[in-house]
Amino acid sequence: MKKYIFRCAFTVWLVLFSIPAQAEYSARELLDKARDKTASEPLLRRIDTSEQSSAAITGQNRMQQPPQTNVVQIEIDMARHLARQTFNVQGQEIIMLKQGDKAAMKLGTGPWEIPTGPFENIAKNMGNLFVCEIETPETNDTAITWKVMGTELLDGNEVFVIESQGNSAVPIAQERMTKGIAKSYLGNPAKPPTVKVLEYSSKHWISKSDYRRLQVVQTPKYQMTIVLPDGTSQLIETSTKATSKYNYEKFSIDVPPDAQKLLSKDSNSIK
Repeated sequence: MKKYIFRCAFTVWLVLFSIPAQAEYSARELLDKARDKTASEPLLRRIDTSEQSSAAITGQNRMQQPPQTNVVQIEIDMARHLARQTFNVQGQEIIMLKQGDKAAMKLGTGPWEIPTGPFENIAKNMGNLFVCEIETPETNDTAITWKVMGTELLDGNEVFVIESQGNSAVPIAQERMTKGIAKSYLGNPAKPPTVKVLEYSSKHWISKSDYRRLQVVQTPKYQMTIVLPDGTSQLIETSTKATSKYNYEKFSIDVPPDAQKLLSKDSNSIK
C-alpha cells in the first residue's frame, strides 16, 4: 500500500566542488522561479529514485524489512496534454498513459485497461508535479525555512543549492502525508492508518543560467500505525531518501492503438 501513497523519488549525483555565493534572489524567490519555469516547460522527464528502509513493530517484536529501491519515470508533453508514467510493482512493469482526464494502463504483458483501485489514485495526479503544493499550500504556521547554501556544479551545470533548515519542513510534511493516506487508503475507513513525521528535509538544485529545477532530494523519517484485522496495532518506522532528477531534452510519447481507444472513450474519466 505504501508504494501507492508516496510516490515521490531518486539518486544523488556527486558534486564536483563548492563555491560560496551571494544569490541575486532569496531562497524562496529562487524556488518560486524554478516552480514557474518547470511548469512552463513544453517537455519534461523526471526520474524518481526512492531508497527506503523500514521496520515493522508489533508489541515487543521488531522486524527489520529488506531495503527497497523503487524507480518511477514520469514524462510530460504539455502541447499534447499527455503524460506517461513507468514503474515496477512486484517485478512487473506498469505503463500508465493519461491525456486530459482519461487514462490507460498496461500491467506487464497484459492488455491495456482503464486504471482501477490504487492505480486510479495514481492516474488522478499524473502530469501534475505540484499536486501537493496545490492541494495543501504552506501557511504561516507550516511555512518551511529555506536557505541558499551556495553554488555547485551538477552534471556540468552551475546550480544554486537551496536547503530546508532544521525540521522546519516537518509541519507541512505531516499535513500532506496525512491527507495522502486518507486519499489512498483502501481498507476499513473507520480505522485508517495514522502517520507521525519525525524528520523531514528537502534540498533543491536550481540551474543558475535559466532557473530550471534539476534535482530535488527529500529525506523523510516517519512512523505509520496500522490496525491489523485482529485488532492489534502495528507500527511501521520508515526512513527514505528520495531523489528526483529532471531532464528537458526532446522526446516523444508513443500511444499504442489499443491505449488510444481507451483514451478516446467517453466513459473513461479519471478525476
